[in-house]
Amino acid sequence: MSMKWRRRCGWRCAGALWPTIIFLALLAVVDTGNAATLRIGDTVPSITLPGVNGKTLRIPEIFRGKVMVLHFWQIGCTSCRLEMPAMDDLYSTYRKKGLEVLAVNVGQRKEDVRAFTAELGVSYPILIDADGKSSSLYGVTDVPRTYIVDRSGVIRYRIFGGATPEVLKKLIISLL
Repeated sequence: MSMKWRRRCGWRCAGALWPTIIFLALLAVVDTGNAATLRIGDTVPSITLPGVNGKTLRIPEIFRGKVMVLHFWQIGCTSCRLEMPAMDDLYSTYRKKGLEVLAVNVGQRKEDVRAFTAELGVSYPILIDADGKSSSLYGVTDVPRTYIVDRSGVIRYRIFGGATPEVLKKLIISLL
């Protein structure tokens, strides 16, 4: 700070700048989000996860050429309980047009997940990310989180939190 500026404005002006300076310094240091958070336009990273049926799937390679809904969820998530049957309806309706729906459970036991999804009656693949490493790669810090991926493996939509069946249908149809 120059002496000329200090004489003209005094220390009270410089004192008024300190909260702003501290705030900007904190923004530079504090992690304001997961650096791995995927954005619209990003290519989906490859992951391999076991399904509740024992079959292991490699995403997105096995689903290239299809529109993919990738839904990260947990038992106890109210939005997930409502969304998953709605996603199953969309899966049944649009599967022949190239829609794939995958639900990735984050950090829960396979037996519990199998029982929960059987109760819901969903027919699309249910995958288990027991240690949360794959979910972390996708930037998932809370559930539900849904990525809607085009036929080239590029994220076109991402949903933080729950979505209505109407919104899901609109987004999916736009890519089919």
